[in-house]
Amino acid sequence: MTTKVPIAFVKNNLKEKAFVKNAEQIISEIVVDDHFADGLFRIEEQKFLDVIFGFDRSDDYQLVTRIFNGETRGVFASRSPHRPNGMGITTVYLRERKGNVLIVSGLDALDGTPVYDLKPTDFSFYRNLEAVDDSTLSRPRFNIEKHISRSESRALLQQAGQLHGHYCPGLALGVLAAMHGMEQFRHLSDGMEDLLAIVETNNCFSDGVQYVTGCTFGNNALIFKDYGKNAVAICDREGKGFRIRARNDMRAVVDQLFPEFNRLFEKVVVKRDHRPEFKQKFRDISQKASFGLLDIPFDDLFEVKETKATIPDYAPIEQSLVCEKCGEMFMASRGHKQNDVVICNSCLDIRHPFLDGYGIHCS
Repeated sequence: MTTKVPIAFVKNNLKEKAFVKNAEQIISEIVVDDHFADGLFRIEEQKFLDVIFGFDRSDDYQLVTRIFNGETRGVFASRSPHRPNGMGITTVYLRERKGNVLIVSGLDALDGTPVYDLKPTDFSFYRNLEAVDDSTLSRPRFNIEKHISRSESRALLQQAGQLHGHYCPGLALGVLAAMHGMEQFRHLSDGMEDLLAIVETNNCFSDGVQYVTGCTFGNNALIFKDYGKNAVAICDREGKGFRIRARNDMRAVVDQLFPEFNRLFEKVVVKRDHRPEFKQKFRDISQKASFGLLDIPFDDLFEVKETKATIPDYAPIEQSLVCEKCGEMFMASRGHKQNDVVICNSCLDIRHPFLDGYGIHCS
């Protein structure tokens, strides 16, 4: 068997053996040995590369190990650096080539790590999208959990924007608060009401919380207290957890770093001046401010305290009935019998509290 010789070495700022967070933001250089430089011919035409490298500073391996979310798995079902043959593979983004130096992002390898091979990533293997989807059916939040465990706030904010419809500081604060709560709690959310989020506002903040925690109104794991505060408590069924609250000077922080934001917020959102040129400027500065908040130390933005909340029982499973008046199906608890006829509350014009931009109130 031929002795494996490194073709390159990694150069970056990762010096200590530790779990790599925000890997997509880490910039590394892969310095290829002159002897192998000809093998880089036209590599700059590739956007993504598979980097095969050696865990040259890893300790002995275990066949059963803990992974990023606290679960126990076999080493071959994990990305642990402690492996029988000490080999790793990571897909990176090729940002630039300078001679025999490749500048990449997303490489979770320490400075000085030996690289044994480089290959263009072949996404054609996954053209059958149905096959890819099948692999995540049992864990629909797996990628979100990975981002949380790696503190990849940028990726989570980008994805939360798909739910919220735009980027804003409130959404970013919700993402950061929920990430911190999930990291402290080390608990997975499966939408079965065992992990709960108690939000105290119905503004943008709450959408960030819902996306990151997986606690939503639809799966009964989101509890809403109409206090009008940018705060959330991440709790278990016993009510034990952490309450994360945005500090009172948050607006001043945003105003200091992004002075245009509050001025345009006042014009476009408060005064409803929706002229296209102002809306576009507001979208641009809002996005800049949102992602800019991710770089501010967490303790400068939030206050965190342990909490013991009062948690309601699991949501009841109710019988479905058909209204004799409108013919529509409804939950049994949302209707009444009237002269031995079942009628829904809507047809009876019974007023229920409802939530809109003003909070919870009755019609």
